[in-house]
Amino acid sequence: MYKQPKAFGQGIFFVISNYIYWFALTNIYFILCNLIFLIAFMTLEPVFSNMILIFIALIPTGPAITALCFVMDKLIQEGEISPTKDFFYGYKLNFKDTLKVWLPLLAAIFILIMDLQYFYQENTTFNQIMAIVFLVGLGFLIGVLLYVFPITAKYKFRIRDTYKLSIYFSFKQIKITTGNIGILIIAVFLMFITTDFLFLFIASILSYLLTLNSRKVMEEVQINYTK
Repeated sequence: MYKQPKAFGQGIFFVISNYIYWFALTNIYFILCNLIFLIAFMTLEPVFSNMILIFIALIPTGPAITALCFVMDKLIQEGEISPTKDFFYGYKLNFKDTLKVWLPLLAAIFILIMDLQYFYQENTTFNQIMAIVFLVGLGFLIGVLLYVFPITAKYKFRIRDTYKLSIYFSFKQIKITTGNIGILIIAVFLMFITTDFLFLFIASILSYLLTLNSRKVMEEVQINYTK
């Protein structure tokens, strides 16, 4: 039986090449938005005296992650994007809202990391227990953060409502939360066996996988918490 040839733009090679192009270009924009952190990462040692500088360098990272979430959500929903237009539109649109939720969480993460470093200095039973407690707290905070970014990118909620929804879904959708953390763990493992700079080159793919894994949460937010 005769099969009609696929129209231009429908072939698998065309689709794959488009995705490679979209991921590569949005990744370049993500790197550009994180140049300050990249310079700090290459020049500063991760010691207490440099923590405030690293903290400042990470401030633009939040809006850049939200912009990636904005673009990847559109890609998943519509099957195509205009990478330059969509990335910077998402960056500008959510810049202020992202900073409002990102800065407190970034501060909390830094406090937990510094406390962990303190407890690791002396190998006592108490310090080991406290290190585990703070490590669990850090993991929980990261799990919440992985909902904060896509919710901020897609919806306009008050800051406290964004936090509440993120914490709520961290527990309600524990399978998705675990999946998100698992994706990050795999990325960290790949960085460990290759280079710390790998994250900068797979940020778009990582954001796509996290957004794809969290799509059920975004749909539930759309149905139950928006008009």
